[in-house]
Amino acid sequence: MIKFAGFSLLFISLTICATQQVYNNHVYVENRCGQALEMKISNGSNLHTQLRNVKSAAGSRALVASFASYGEDVIEQIPANYSLKITDTVGSKVIDGAQLKQRLSGVEKISDGTQREWTINDTSVCP
Repeated sequence: MIKFAGFSLLFISLTICATQQVYNNHVYVENRCGQALEMKISNGSNLHTQLRNVKSAAGSRALVASFASYGEDVIEQIPANYSLKITDTVGSKVIDGAQLKQRLSGVEKISDGTQREWTINDTSVCP
């Protein structure tokens, strides 16, 4: 009986660990700058390549960070060496990991099952 109880506890523990929810945390920037933007993203994901170049037309949204997690919000996942360089015809602006975390602290999280997203939609990101 003790062997069965021990086996049952081990099986239940392994089952719980194997069924942890994986969340997809996505951070977007909505282009409210009135012109096309080019974005160079470094260390913005644990899902795909660490260097990405993205173009964003005026009024569109661009994915600037994407992390899989087992529960933590994206703010906890953004590395210190994150970098987002935003360029338009006037100039450029660089947002580092600490600055992105600060901007996200005031952004509403939208959740749909295991999908979670944050959208920065103000002109403070414009160069």
